[in-house]
Amino acid sequence: MVLNGLKRAAALLACLLAFGGAQADTVKINGFLGGRSAGVDLDTPRDGPFSAGEFTGLWNGNSFSAMCVDVMHDLSFGTTYTNYTAMTPVAYGFSATQVGLFNRLYTDYYATSHTNGVNAAAFQIAVWEITYDGNGALNHGADAFKLGSGGNTTAKTTAASWLSSLTPLATSAWTFTVLDSRGDSATQDLLVAIPVPEPETYALLLAGLGLLGFVARHRKA
Repeated sequence: MVLNGLKRAAALLACLLAFGGAQADTVKINGFLGGRSAGVDLDTPRDGPFSAGEFTGLWNGNSFSAMCVDVMHDLSFGTTYTNYTAMTPVAYGFSATQVGLFNRLYTDYYATSHTNGVNAAAFQIAVWEITYDGNGALNHGADAFKLGSGGNTTAKTTAASWLSSLTPLATSAWTFTVLDSRGDSATQDLLVAIPVPEPETYALLLAGLGLLGFVARHRKA
């Protein structure tokens, strides 16, 4: 629909502005998107019980949502962090296979992850599995990323079902940016996914960028 296309174009435009606006990116996570989360029990590479779901907050002042791709660091809701750097997935270290798997996961299951907290947690588990083991077998019960015996059972079985069906999707249905937190106060690194605009919205996006350029030139004059 045209309305959905406009929303996607607007979201992409906002993210492009955030990406190019400063050397260091500011990130503030307010909580889980829609309040959806469930408990997970991590074993490897970090041991302990945690809540899992999709984060929502502000990136350079713009509303956004993101998934965690770093279980080794913590992140506090409501805190503004100024040590993030926006990177391409390749620059961050993700392989083409991993990006293809993220593409497939978002294409097939992202909408489902918004239906309840258990599916939100399952989606986060799948993102972690691709992050740590995406160049090999996708099994969240073994290898570099491994779940423990606790946590929400349905979230674990749902994630396993989704992962078992994943094959890399080369077609760019989504664009990804990784927000990499660095320094002594490093927090969780975040994966931001934006749907590629439908063909009919490219003209709207380009028109918006052109208008921004016109306004910038007018201000300089």
